[in-house]
Amino acid sequence: MRVRNDGLVGGVAALAGVVLLVTVPVLFVSGTDGGTRAVAAIVAVALAALFCRIFLVGLRLEPTQATVRDILSTYRLDRVDVLGLAIEPVARGRYQRVIVVCADGRTIPASWTIAGASDSEWIGRIRHLAQGFGQTQTNVAAALSDRDRLAAGGLLPLATRDPGLTPQTVSPVADGAPRRWLGWETGFVVAAMALPGIAAAVTILAQHIGGVSDLNEFDLPLRHHPGVSLVLLVFGYLTTALVVPIALLQLARSGQPPAVLGLQRAGLGRDAINALGLLAASWVLTGAVAALLSVDGGKLTNTASDSHVPAYYLIYAVLLSATTAVNEEVVVNGYFLTRLAQLGFARWPAFWISFAVRESYHVYYGVAFLATMPVGYLVTRSFQKHGRLGRAIFTHFAFDVVSLSIAVLTS
Repeated sequence: MRVRNDGLVGGVAALAGVVLLVTVPVLFVSGTDGGTRAVAAIVAVALAALFCRIFLVGLRLEPTQATVRDILSTYRLDRVDVLGLAIEPVARGRYQRVIVVCADGRTIPASWTIAGASDSEWIGRIRHLAQGFGQTQTNVAAALSDRDRLAAGGLLPLATRDPGLTPQTVSPVADGAPRRWLGWETGFVVAAMALPGIAAAVTILAQHIGGVSDLNEFDLPLRHHPGVSLVLLVFGYLTTALVVPIALLQLARSGQPPAVLGLQRAGLGRDAINALGLLAASWVLTGAVAALLSVDGGKLTNTASDSHVPAYYLIYAVLLSATTAVNEEVVVNGYFLTRLAQLGFARWPAFWISFAVRESYHVYYGVAFLATMPVGYLVTRSFQKHGRLGRAIFTHFAFDVVSLSIAVLTS
C-alpha cells in the first residue's frame, strides 16, 4: 500500500522533465564552451536523477515494515518499531500530511502525502490504510500526548507542531551540585570555543581601526611557498575542532546523544533539502544588509584586502568552511542551546544568549559583522524549532564555501 499525493508527484516530475529537455540540447550545440557544457551536464544528470526518484517517493505500508521515501532520504522501519500514523497540519493548517509515529518517540513526516485540510476523502483513505496496517489509535495518541503534540482527535490522531528545543523536551538535570557543575561545564566549553575567536577578532579590528592592516582571508605563513602554507593553514585550523567531540561527549553523558541532535544518517537528505531554503533566505537577507552597509566609507567596516593565492586553494576554502560550520553549529547551537534548556532557560532568552556568543567572534568585520546576523539567526532558530543540526551545518557550510571559493577564484 502506497500513500502519496499523485498530483504533486506528477507536477514535479513534469517540471523536471521539461527543464531536462531544455538542458540536454545545450550539450550538443556547437560553439558551447567547455565550462558551460560541464555545468549543463551536471544539471542534466541531477534532473534525470530527480525525474527517476520522484516516482518512488511517498509512504509505503507493508505487513512487516513501513518505508518513507523522500528525494534524498529513505526511512525503513520494522513493523514492531512503528506505533501507527497520525495527521499533522502544515502551512498554518491549510494543508495536512501523514506522520509515522515510532515506538522510540520519533515522528517521521511523509512529505509527499500532503493534501488540503478540507479533503475528507483523503483523510478517510489514510484512516483505512492505517487500520489495514494494524494501527492502534490509542497507542499513537498516548505517544503524542507524552510529547505534548496531541490536538483534538478525529478519524486519526492529530499532531500539533513539534515544540522543538525547550526545557520540557530535553533530559532533566538533577537538582543541587550536579546542576551547579553543569553550569560551570557549559561556561568553560563555550569559552574554549569562543574566547580564542573573540580575542583574535578584537585584535584584527583594533589593527584595522589603527590603520595597521586590513583583513586578509589568506594570510600565508610562507608567502613564497603557497603549497607549504596551505598545509600549515589547514593543520592550524583543524585544531580548532577539538572542542567538538568534547561537547558531544558531554551531551551524551547527560542523556543527549548525537542522534537526539539529528546527527545521524537517517534524515540527512531531508536536512540537505531544507538547508537550500535556509541558504536562499540567508543570501537574500545578507545581501540586503550588505547593501545598507555599502554607504560606509570603510573606517567602520573591515573588508578583505587583495590576496593572491593559487586556484587549488579551493581545498582550503572547502576544509575551512566545513570545519567552521561543524564547530559553530555543534558547540554554539547543539551544545549551548541544549545546555541552556537543561538549565531551565526559556526559548527566547536561550536564543539571544547563544546568538550573542555567535556574533561576538565576528566583530573583526567592524560594523559589517551585522551582515553575519541573518545566517546566524536562521540556523539558530532552525535548530531550536526542529532539533536537526544537519540543517544548520549544511546551510552554514554552503554559505561559507561559496563566499570563500569566490574569494579564491577572484584573488
